[in-house]
Amino acid sequence: MIGCYISGVLPRPKELIDATRGYDRDRVEKATLNAAFEQATQKAINTQTTLGFSYVTDGMLKWQDLLRPFAENLDGARTGGLARWFNNNTFYRKPVIVNKVQRKRSILQEVTFLSLLPKNAAWKAIVPAPYTFTELSENHFYKNKTELMFDYAKALRQEIQDLSRIGFKYVQLSDPALVYSMTAPKSRDQLVTVKDALEVALKGLHIKSCLHTFFGDFSSILPEASEFPVDDLEIDLYATDIEKLKQHNFRKGIALGLADSRNSLVENESEMVKVAKHILSIISSSEIDEIFVCPNCDLDFLPWDKAKEKMNAISHVMKLLQEEFGG
Repeated sequence: MIGCYISGVLPRPKELIDATRGYDRDRVEKATLNAAFEQATQKAINTQTTLGFSYVTDGMLKWQDLLRPFAENLDGARTGGLARWFNNNTFYRKPVIVNKVQRKRSILQEVTFLSLLPKNAAWKAIVPAPYTFTELSENHFYKNKTELMFDYAKALRQEIQDLSRIGFKYVQLSDPALVYSMTAPKSRDQLVTVKDALEVALKGLHIKSCLHTFFGDFSSILPEASEFPVDDLEIDLYATDIEKLKQHNFRKGIALGLADSRNSLVENESEMVKVAKHILSIISSSEIDEIFVCPNCDLDFLPWDKAKEKMNAISHVMKLLQEEFGG
C-alpha cells in the first residue's frame, strides 16, 4: 500500500486568524468565532479528502501546541510558562507535573470537531508520545522521569482506547524529543525503556499506529526503533542521514517526510519521487508493506496557501509512486 497523510497541525486560514484576533479584542462574538473554526475545519478536511489522503484529521486548528490539550486535561498536570519549541521561532507551554498523572476525562474530544469528520474516510488522531511528553514537562512530583513516562503512557492508553471506540482508525504518536540532539536518549538502555512505555500505551489495542520523529536524525534510534510496538515509523528526511538507513532492516511500514514544513519553497515532485525511490532501493530487502508520503512535521509553520500547495504535492507524489510500484 502506498498512501499519504498530514503529520500534525495545519495552519489557520486567514479568515480564522482574523476571527480569533477580533475575538481577543472583543470585536467578534463567540458564536462568530465558533462558526469561523467550523468553516476552517471543513476547509482542512475537504482539502485532504479531495486529494485522496489515506487518513484524515480535522486539521487540529484548536490546538495551541502539541502538549497543551494534555497539560490542560490530565489530572496531576497544569500549564506552565512558555518555552521554545526545539530550534524554531515558535513556543509551547510546558506541562507542569504537580501530582500523579491520570486521565479522568476525554482529551481529544475537547479539541476535535468529531461531527465534521467524514463518515466515509479513515480518521487519524495525533498525540504526544510518552518520551516527548516527559522530556518537555517540568516535573515537581515524580522521583524520576521514568515514573512519569509510564504513568503518562497509562493515561495515553486510555485515551487511545476511547479514540478507537469512537471510530479512529490510526493514531500518530509524535516524538520529536526522541531524535532531537539536545533531548535524545543518551544510551541504548533508554531506548529500551521508550519501547516499554510504548507497549504500555499501545499493546493489544485495535487501532493502527505510527511513531513520528522529526527535528532529528532517525538513524540515531536504530536498530532499537525497529522493535517499537507500532505499525509504522515516520522519518524526517530533512534531518536524517539517508545513507545510514541501509545499514538496518525495516520490518514495519514507513512514512517518508518528503515535504519540508519549515520551508515555504514547494518541493519539486520529480525530486521527491526520486528520493523516495532511492530510499526504497537501499532498504529493498526489508519487509515493508506500507509506504506513506507526508510532511516532515506540522505544516502550521507555513501560511495556509503554502501548506495547501505542499499537501497537493505529496498527493501527486503518492499517485506517481502508485503508478510505478502499484498499490
